[in-house]
Amino acid sequence: MILELLYVGFVVEDVDHTRRVFRDLLGMSGERMDADSYLGTAKGARLAFPNNCWLYVMESQQPGSPPFEFMSKRGPGLERVAFLTDDVDAEFERVRQAGVPLGGEALVHTPQGRRFAVPGDHLNGVTVELLQPAPGVWDFAAPDPGSGVLGLQHIGVAVRDLEATASKFGRLLDLHARELRTDQHGGEQKDVMIEPGNDRLWLHVTESWGENARVRQFLDEKGEGLEHLCIEVADIRDAVVRVTGQGVPIFENKIYTNRPDGFEAFIYPQHSTGVTIELIEPYPTSRGYRPRK
Repeated sequence: MILELLYVGFVVEDVDHTRRVFRDLLGMSGERMDADSYLGTAKGARLAFPNNCWLYVMESQQPGSPPFEFMSKRGPGLERVAFLTDDVDAEFERVRQAGVPLGGEALVHTPQGRRFAVPGDHLNGVTVELLQPAPGVWDFAAPDPGSGVLGLQHIGVAVRDLEATASKFGRLLDLHARELRTDQHGGEQKDVMIEPGNDRLWLHVTESWGENARVRQFLDEKGEGLEHLCIEVADIRDAVVRVTGQGVPIFENKIYTNRPDGFEAFIYPQHSTGVTIELIEPYPTSRGYRPRK
């Protein structure tokens, strides 16, 4: 059974530069990680969120490794999501029974635990890693509460066929979509939530046909896959002041106040080393709202 999201893999050109950017813009300092031979990373960093997951910033110079190949084909961006499971053998068998041609060598023992990956071409561009961890390996300190970051709220997944993608996640991973919306962005977008088990966190799977929609542009430029991170903040105004105080603009120089999920602002990839970042302060009536203490 999948228990929760462990990390989102973010392939970048320079791990140290990305750490500085996230520290300056969001107050997320992060910590260095050792090389991971399974992923082929020479350098890595962990940027932790309060809801028990992190952004895994990865740099690789190893040809043939997943991060290196991703960078070569698509440039910097979100390469994978990794889920914790309490029975990696059962997950492996389910994926194989669903028709994904994984050989026995795909399930490997590593210092971090037993793990395997479902390649993105079987899940509409989303590489999914399943991991049953070794005891204590993935323990990490909670992030600084003074940053104003309350959690990773969702990960945007841009797809061309919402129903087909949702069906694959259910069949391969036993993660089932809910809360279908068909009226988003003037009726030119539909989406669903897929929740892996973390507190107020979901995959936001989106199909968009709006000519000028961000999701549509991402699909045209890079194809299906992980498109953006949505980070919940305690105060959207404070977060925007921090970002713009570093000389970084937010999209259209405004906070959106007319969206159903809360107050929103966007940092575009050229200012964040490769990923669109949505900042959100949900309304008390919004899905995913966490009551303030």
